[in-house]
Amino acid sequence: MTSAQPQNTYPDQEYEDAHLMTFSTPKVAIPSILPPDVSQETFSQAISEFAHAIGKDNVFIGEGLSHYVDPYDLSEDDATKRKLPSAAVCPSNVDQVRAVLAIATKHSIPLWTFSRGKNLGYGGPAPRINGSVALDLHKMNRIIEVNDEFSYAVVEPGVTWKDLIDYCNNNGKKVWPSTPSLSWGSVTGNTVDRGTGFGGNFCHFQNISGLEVLLGDGDVVRTGQFGIDGSPSAFLSKFTYGPSIEGLFLQSNLGVVTKLSIWLTPQPQAYMECTLTVPLFEDVEPLVDSLGRMRQTGLIPTCVWVLSRNEIISTLGKRHEFWSGEGAIPEWRLAEIGKQFGLSYWVARWAIYGPKRTVQAQFDDIQEILAREVPTGTVKGTLFVGKDGELLKNTDIPADNGRLMTGVSSMFSLPFIDWALPADGTGKGAHGDYAPIIPNSGKLVLEWLQASYKRYEEAGFEPATDFFMHERHILMVNMFAYNQRDHQQTTNVEKMFLGFHEDSAARGFGMYRSHVNFMDLIAQHSNFNNYAYTRFVEKIKDAVDPSGILSPGKSGIWPQKYRHLRETPAKNGSE
Repeated sequence: MTSAQPQNTYPDQEYEDAHLMTFSTPKVAIPSILPPDVSQETFSQAISEFAHAIGKDNVFIGEGLSHYVDPYDLSEDDATKRKLPSAAVCPSNVDQVRAVLAIATKHSIPLWTFSRGKNLGYGGPAPRINGSVALDLHKMNRIIEVNDEFSYAVVEPGVTWKDLIDYCNNNGKKVWPSTPSLSWGSVTGNTVDRGTGFGGNFCHFQNISGLEVLLGDGDVVRTGQFGIDGSPSAFLSKFTYGPSIEGLFLQSNLGVVTKLSIWLTPQPQAYMECTLTVPLFEDVEPLVDSLGRMRQTGLIPTCVWVLSRNEIISTLGKRHEFWSGEGAIPEWRLAEIGKQFGLSYWVARWAIYGPKRTVQAQFDDIQEILAREVPTGTVKGTLFVGKDGELLKNTDIPADNGRLMTGVSSMFSLPFIDWALPADGTGKGAHGDYAPIIPNSGKLVLEWLQASYKRYEEAGFEPATDFFMHERHILMVNMFAYNQRDHQQTTNVEKMFLGFHEDSAARGFGMYRSHVNFMDLIAQHSNFNNYAYTRFVEKIKDAVDPSGILSPGKSGIWPQKYRHLRETPAKNGSE
């Protein structure tokens, strides 16, 4: 085992540097802690067994755990309030993961599983239960197959979006992977946590076509047609005979996903970048209503990404470069900055892929509808076509037009993290968000934005919002950047988050994902029949993981062994 930090996490130096900067040494040293109800002697024996099973250089303790805490923790100054691991293990294959699970079961040590630990803003790699051993899968990084006849990929959990994109480009694969705005995260981790991207197959979890999962007892199960040995349809159909079980492993602690197949976008003949801009805050209402109807009918075939003026401003520099006064930048000044940079209040962005004439015809219909339904808007379509009748290469599309929509890796949103840093160069940038699910209703979206903007104002933060339009619902993202080493800001962040939650619960809006610190709170959204959903999933949890070692407490799902640690037991019917 080693107290040194993990090295060479990313082969690309830009990504490695960003990783090291994000997980810079915490201000307060990480204390040595033990797993719950485990003695020092038992823990030391387990560490020795982990080292024997996967190699001592793949077991981390002490200062080597700085990459396994939340780099944006609101309580960095107080280690007693942080979510902390007792150790970390980095297996390289399924057999090593199985060995780790066996040792953890033997010694009753909880594990906290993740693929790359880049679920930033939601806790990163930090565990739900202090003293858990971080089960880091980033060394399981094989791209097993990219098939461009049927447009899918099969990967291990350590494969990043950049890895997959580079592989496709370097090997001439006729597919465009989707990607989040930061491509350093795991394809598997993002997908099973219901993450989204921007391309044709942007809703990643809805494009799963087969999982391999290692259960707590060491058994391995494959889902869908992947569960049929030698099936030529293994990654072509999401379904098989009997119940579909893929969903049990999304935002889940029922198993460890060791292989994932995901559908990709076939390389098209033509691509059009489409935008709709509107000048006023209130214009979001007709924008949502019109684009929402076209998403539902399929006339707009991809996710519509809607960015606010304020979010764009926050990527152009730091707050102090635009405002020298106290607190958040006031609206009149934000309007001045927007005018200076030629920014509309909202810009919606989507893509159309396919044959040139089909793409153009779709856009013409969309343009006609928007001219009628969003009269204050400006619609633009920029068309790109493959050369000499060939398929279009994404590398031939200018970055400003193709970014995020054409299977090109990106670190686009990284500058936002440092928005709140002071002019004297001190502090540490951090971010978070609250992300409710809202119907594609302009009225409801406008009401939510008005309510959430009040929460921003009370907390002293600029309202940096964007949202993603699916076929019938919106994933709203209320983002906030803060100086992690400013106590007042971190206090206000928590108050604002809880205010968002109060407003969301009052409207019946669930969350798409939860920070590790608030998983029990967010789980309370599913309150039908005295929390029947939680009771049902916990019955499954106790059956397939009777030792309760796999990520206990994730998504508010607790095994019997640790159920007493639930933060809100009085409100949950599973006690």
